[in-house]
Amino acid sequence: MNNGDNANTPERRLTRLEDFVEILTNEHIQFAEEHKRLLTAQVLLTDRIDKLTERMDRLAASQARTDEQLHETDERLNALIRVMDDWIKRQ
Repeated sequence: MNNGDNANTPERRLTRLEDFVEILTNEHIQFAEEHKRLLTAQVLLTDRIDKLTERMDRLAASQARTDEQLHETDERLNALIRVMDDWIKRQ
């Protein structure tokens, strides 16, 4: 059944298998390097998100304090306005 084509000789098939294994090996190496870079990026991103979360928590606490101080200032200002209204009415 040999038509003069050497494409299916054992040597040719072995060469094709070796080429295929080499391609797979190179792709695996590239994948492993990319995976390593992605893991590094993930660690860095997680760290930055943790820091951002801490900053947001501090900002929220600061905003709560500011809101409380503004409320106290409003109460004091309203008390002052009442005192001044009473004083003006008596004059």
